[in-house]
Amino acid sequence: MKPLLTFYESVYRVEGMTCQACADTIETGIKASLNVSLAHVSLSEKELRIQSDTVFDINDINNVVSDLGDYRIRDNNPSLFSNIIEYFSSKKPIVIALLLVTISSLALQVPSNTLDIDKWFITYMGLFFMLFSFLKLLNVSGFSMTFKKYDLISKKVPGFSAIYPYIELTLAIAFLTQSLLIYANLFTLFFMTSQSIGVYKSLRNSEQIQCACMGSAISLPLSSLTLIENIIMISMATYMIQAYF
Repeated sequence: MKPLLTFYESVYRVEGMTCQACADTIETGIKASLNVSLAHVSLSEKELRIQSDTVFDINDINNVVSDLGDYRIRDNNPSLFSNIIEYFSSKKPIVIALLLVTISSLALQVPSNTLDIDKWFITYMGLFFMLFSFLKLLNVSGFSMTFKKYDLISKKVPGFSAIYPYIELTLAIAFLTQSLLIYANLFTLFFMTSQSIGVYKSLRNSEQIQCACMGSAISLPLSSLTLIENIIMISMATYMIQAYF
């Protein structure tokens, strides 16, 4: 009588996935390269589950997935610090963009030897719209296709997603030249609220949608950081509007 085989189940975290195709690629690659009875990759959970009669070294698994793309396998019991680092590392493009806007807007306050909140908000919003409109204008059609998947206005108004990058550019000029600020803030509040509600609904429904905030040139999944970014702009616009009344 043959001895019964012992099967081991191991669960790992997967970094670097941005779409279902990534998950399918990793799953197929592991099944082809490692002697496993089951391999399943979950995009929503960022998780790899393996069943086999052998416990694989994590380095062996990484050797397989590294040849498939910019992916990395990690242990499934990370520390809080590791979780924080992983979260922001996966959102590197938008983190860098927001840091550039923040540092630049603060640096422009240095010559006055004081931090004027109103001026800082105006400068921040102007630089924000200038940078993000530039990224959107690199490929307007690509941005438009993604943006109308979650923005409420774009879903209702045909063609709005195609002109939105130019609206952001106009808002950038208005803020940086300090022209028609009351209208610039009102439009900012309106547009950012529409986007925030759309982002929230998509996240709540666990929809796998690319973030359109950085255009189509940079692939970035919709995340809570996108929502936070919009809420910051809503808060700044609200603060500036109440100052006029």
